[in-house]
Amino acid sequence: MIRHAFIPPGVCIATAFACVLVLLSGCGKRNATPTASTPPVVSVTVQAVAPSRIQDVIELDGSVAPSQRADLMARVAGALKEIHYRDGEFVRRGRLLFSIEPDTYEQQVKLNEARLAQTRSDFDRQTQLLQERATAQSSVDAALANLQQAEANLALAKISLSYTQIRAPFDGVVGRHQVDVGAYVGASPGGTLLATIQKLSPAYVNAAVGERDVLRLRERVAARGRGGQAVAERVPVQATLQGEDQTPEHGELDFIDRQVLPGTGTLAVRGRFSNLDGRLLPGYYARLSIDLGQPREALLIPRAAILSDQQGNFVYVAEGDVARRRGVQTQAARGEFNEILSGLKAGELLIVSGTTKVADGRKVQTQPAAAAPTSVAR
Repeated sequence: MIRHAFIPPGVCIATAFACVLVLLSGCGKRNATPTASTPPVVSVTVQAVAPSRIQDVIELDGSVAPSQRADLMARVAGALKEIHYRDGEFVRRGRLLFSIEPDTYEQQVKLNEARLAQTRSDFDRQTQLLQERATAQSSVDAALANLQQAEANLALAKISLSYTQIRAPFDGVVGRHQVDVGAYVGASPGGTLLATIQKLSPAYVNAAVGERDVLRLRERVAARGRGGQAVAERVPVQATLQGEDQTPEHGELDFIDRQVLPGTGTLAVRGRFSNLDGRLLPGYYARLSIDLGQPREALLIPRAAILSDQQGNFVYVAEGDVARRRGVQTQAARGEFNEILSGLKAGELLIVSGTTKVADGRKVQTQPAAAAPTSVAR
């Protein structure tokens, strides 16, 4: 005989609910995410922030020019007789460089000497006759005019003869000759260009100061009590040829223009250099650096250590074994460095490498970097 047990409906529902809870609990334990592990310690390189000696400068792109330059021209007509120098040779002032055939001009001098002798004799005779009251004063005056004209003609003939010899007007380097021996020169109204001579010692570097630096430069000049175009007291400048790592050429600022060009807002300046070794050749591009004031103390840090986001520029410093973010204000210095205006103090450990893996408050392991610069210009 089969018996059926009676189970109340409420008990069935409670039992089913309990089974569901047990199943969900088991699933939760199997799928639970493990607790996140602590971020690994980042290895960084640090450098102690220390004062450096800094020289404020204005850096400009310029070009080298000779201190003197002259075109040697044939001023009288004739055949070029001889060239007395080698192309590119350094010559002293007064050195004979070119000769034009002088025969015609020598004969002109002799002809005018003869005319002068004749007119002088005529004048003397007319003067004697006037004393004897045998001639009129007008005849004496006419003889005097002829004498003066003959003297002037002889002087002009001698000048033309001197032009047959072209000499160096100053010490300098003479370029290649433009005409050959035997060529007829001096026939054109402006003369014939024979060669160019340039004085390379001293040499100039011409540049233009941008509008932003004009006031700084004028303050520098005013501080030394200067005015006008000529610079009487020495303002140190340096010139470095582009692509050259050698010691810069040292000189002085010898010209500051009075007028700012309206179109560009720039001011023309010029540095003067002794250029004894001839490194600065005309036409070369050079970097002109003008010293502003006396050297001073400043905090310099590598430009690569400075980061930037929407909040501005910042760096990371190591406080013990923790990285801390610091907002900073900087301005460019020469080379790879920036000057710190605010945000850092001397002695703090600046993180200079590994900054891309660092965050504020993250654990770091530090190792020292190379020593900071002790002297730099900006």
